[in-house]
Amino acid sequence: MITRLYVNNFRCLVAFEAEFESFAVLFGPNGGGKSSVFDALRAVRDVATGDRSIDSAMPFSEHTKWLDGKVMEFELGMMEQGRRFLYRLHVEQVSGTVRPRVVREDASCDGKTLFQRDLDGVRLIKAGGAEAGFPLDWRQAALGAVQPATDRQEIETLQEAVARLLVLRPNPLAQVDEPESKEEASRPLLSLANVTSWYRFLAQEQEWTDSLRDALRTVWPDFRAFRLVGTGPQAKALQLLFGDDGAREPGALFYHQLSDGERMLVGLYMVRSAIETGAAHTVLIDEPDNFVGLPELQPWLLSLMELLGDDRQAILISHHPEILNTAGGQYGLHLWRDNHTSPTRIGRLQPPEGLSPGEAVTRGWVHA
Repeated sequence: MITRLYVNNFRCLVAFEAEFESFAVLFGPNGGGKSSVFDALRAVRDVATGDRSIDSAMPFSEHTKWLDGKVMEFELGMMEQGRRFLYRLHVEQVSGTVRPRVVREDASCDGKTLFQRDLDGVRLIKAGGAEAGFPLDWRQAALGAVQPATDRQEIETLQEAVARLLVLRPNPLAQVDEPESKEEASRPLLSLANVTSWYRFLAQEQEWTDSLRDALRTVWPDFRAFRLVGTGPQAKALQLLFGDDGAREPGALFYHQLSDGERMLVGLYMVRSAIETGAAHTVLIDEPDNFVGLPELQPWLLSLMELLGDDRQAILISHHPEILNTAGGQYGLHLWRDNHTSPTRIGRLQPPEGLSPGEAVTRGWVHA
């Protein structure tokens, strides 16, 4: 799980630092930097795992416009398997015509350096202080380039922890563009548009499918099961079966035939079951309350929070009173900016006495 994030020179995040527990809710005015925090984490994950190039994840246009410095700085603190990891990545942005490059990168576990990287190459620090090195393209992150080995288990643990970070901005309107899946996907897209492909991957574990089915039955009593239907060579579509327990032939609806809110709810419960079964350890969801009614939102939120702990984490962006009241002052993080050329600031939610967190945010009476 993520314990700390430091970002400098990325959009409105300047010397920005946040510490996280197993549950957190980011809230604040539009333009305050909430989504930028998620996008920074997603950029680090994608660059560190090689899923996106630095040019794509951290282009020149993303640096802070009112700063002279051209180096973006990212530091990610994580707790995994009872051990504390720190990963640092510094990316130099020279101009819009010169490709960005990594000028510093390092990782440590419980204070012990695992590797260091600069423009000269990568140095692996082994037991006893011995070093081994190799050159690496300036535009490629070292974390994803280090190959597994018996003496690099800490690096492998960090690689897996970073790769398992789920960053989501669910959009059920985008989830009908591709009603069929041609292959499995080990991780959902930002919009959850690849729900069927992610389902195909997760459904290999019976524990996960059982968890998802049972959880959805608590909000849809007539839900029976999921089914993958072949629609062509390697292509499958996700189908949901509905009907009373005594019905001989359950009714069937394809996923893309569900309403926007129903598709959103399926995606949220897929995430919940991924957390429950260990398929995911940390999930960041931007506005999970969109399209979902309160009678369905609250059971999902409470059932998710019951799962969270030392190795399971959820960080949400929301202004919904139900979510804010559940977060309270302990887990609510207020993000704001003084004006459009000032950096993001952060503080704990501290509602005035006598007001619930939701009421305080609605009235703008939040002291951070």
